[in-house]
Amino acid sequence: MKKFLITMCMLALSVVTMAGNFVMLPYSGRAELEKHFSDPNLKVHFYTDSEVFATAERFEASSMVMIDENAFSDNGCYTLVYCPKAQQQQYDALFSTQTYAVVKGSAMPYKNDGAVAIFNKKASLPKLTREFPVVTEEDPRIREMLNQVNMDSLEATVQHLQDYGSRIWNSDNAFAASDWIASRMEALGLEVEQQPFNANTWMGSGAAAPNVIGIQRGTLYPDTYVVCGSHFDSFSYEAMYGGGTAPGADDNATGVASVLESARIMTQYEFEYSIIYCAYGCEEMGLYGSEAYASRCQQQGMDIIGYFNNDMNGYLYGDQIHIDCIYPNSVEPIGTYYMNVGEVYYPELPIRHVNFNEGDSDHTSFNNHGYMGIYPFEDYEHYSPYIHTPNDLIGTSVTSFEMSQQYCQMNIACLAEIANPLGETPVVQCNPVRDFSIELPVWKDTSPLWLHWKSPEEGSTGEIERFDVYRDNVVIGAVDWADSTYHLGYWGYEYMDTITVGAEAEYFIMAVYSDGCEAPSETLIGEGVSSVNEFESGNTLVYPNPSNGSFNLNFGAGQWNVEVYDITGRKVYENRMDGNSVLDLGACRKGMYFLKATGESRGVTAKVMVQ
Repeated sequence: MKKFLITMCMLALSVVTMAGNFVMLPYSGRAELEKHFSDPNLKVHFYTDSEVFATAERFEASSMVMIDENAFSDNGCYTLVYCPKAQQQQYDALFSTQTYAVVKGSAMPYKNDGAVAIFNKKASLPKLTREFPVVTEEDPRIREMLNQVNMDSLEATVQHLQDYGSRIWNSDNAFAASDWIASRMEALGLEVEQQPFNANTWMGSGAAAPNVIGIQRGTLYPDTYVVCGSHFDSFSYEAMYGGGTAPGADDNATGVASVLESARIMTQYEFEYSIIYCAYGCEEMGLYGSEAYASRCQQQGMDIIGYFNNDMNGYLYGDQIHIDCIYPNSVEPIGTYYMNVGEVYYPELPIRHVNFNEGDSDHTSFNNHGYMGIYPFEDYEHYSPYIHTPNDLIGTSVTSFEMSQQYCQMNIACLAEIANPLGETPVVQCNPVRDFSIELPVWKDTSPLWLHWKSPEEGSTGEIERFDVYRDNVVIGAVDWADSTYHLGYWGYEYMDTITVGAEAEYFIMAVYSDGCEAPSETLIGEGVSSVNEFESGNTLVYPNPSNGSFNLNFGAGQWNVEVYDITGRKVYENRMDGNSVLDLGACRKGMYFLKATGESRGVTAKVMVQ
């Protein structure tokens, strides 16, 4: 109780009263936004990409829209409800546009994350002087962290939070979830605080389940921070009125899972700067939890480099994982930084900046208190349709933990590049393949080239995973480490390519290791050489050719390993057989095939036709 009273006193002192009019001012561009913030007639409380909400001592009809003549006179806040114009009749709006309504006091959110409480506090504009790292190449220490992100771990956290049934902002389950998250952070060795706060919502007033704040102290600069966060409360109308549930798997157990998984991995390392991991209560009612924490950070003058929000990352729309980044133009440097990190660590992952006018999340609380915050989100046009319903469940609303894994990996990469891991960069060393060679073709038109090589020497720091085959500096195929073959008395690897007579190409083999190290072989030239084949020389090795699939072999005495490939390079037949026997390809489709036979001391290639 004593701690609660102290917190309430601090919040009361932070509210600066200012009589006047609650107004909206449209603006265009950073310069005009800064002008509003510096105007002595205004106290800005909240801003979007195009509008400022403020208290004005003098109302100026030429530049302002009146919302309420007695700002904050008999209510603790206003609520901006993101809601289409056609649905706004359910609200007693003081002011509205095509996409939102402003309501006096607290208000019920519309459908999805559609409510932001605007308090009688002075907002701050993030300064553009903060410099973010320019990332040009991967840090092996950070890649090591990213490789540890575990989908099973993410799913276990989502399942645990889902199993509460509901986590309504002031329910016993929400308090239990806060305690559980705190216990997880404490087990990781973080400095953990559960920050109490009150909320005055449309559902009632009182203590909300407390925020959970976990701090990992930096070794060199402990008073400079990089922050990531998520909210842990959930909501559904069924849980409020019909006795249903609000499991909140995607919204927002997936975000909590990303934060806890990031902490699990990053606490194994030391960093120059401090990292803060947050879980907020009462986001669904209007960002109350993150507002309480971000406001306190501003009051205490905390030096926060950047904030990375984690909210809904498990519903995959389409076939390709992608990230939609939501942030106002006023914090563009952190958005550019996020894109930069993605290009270096996950160049195959599409990331785009979008403007979202259907809701909001906790990054906004930080942006309005002078800190740069960003919100990586599911497809903003096709996010989970099951949030805020009893069907926000694993399997229905959370459909891809691989997607959650990549969002978590991006969260770690962004935090770690700023916080800068300490310690020596691990020495990564890997060896190339041995004895790379090419068997030249023996046919006049389109012919096979067989590329052969042996495993690398021992002594690499990582485990060998595969071999990428390059032709003219482009990957044309891969051979798994486990797919070795026996060739001319030794175990090794091979790959078949085709080349036209008269052409030539450069080939090399890239050995790819588990720690990301890659080692290229020497480069060899594969040529389409015009040679006389065995039929023209009178030495008939395979006959009849063409045939209906039955071919007589005339390789000579002894055992031969016979392999047959189709024109795409796919092996369709392999057998160890006598050099004077019958090859049966009757099960193969009609067409051209390449035959390769390996004896004890020599090899034979032939082109055969099944008709």
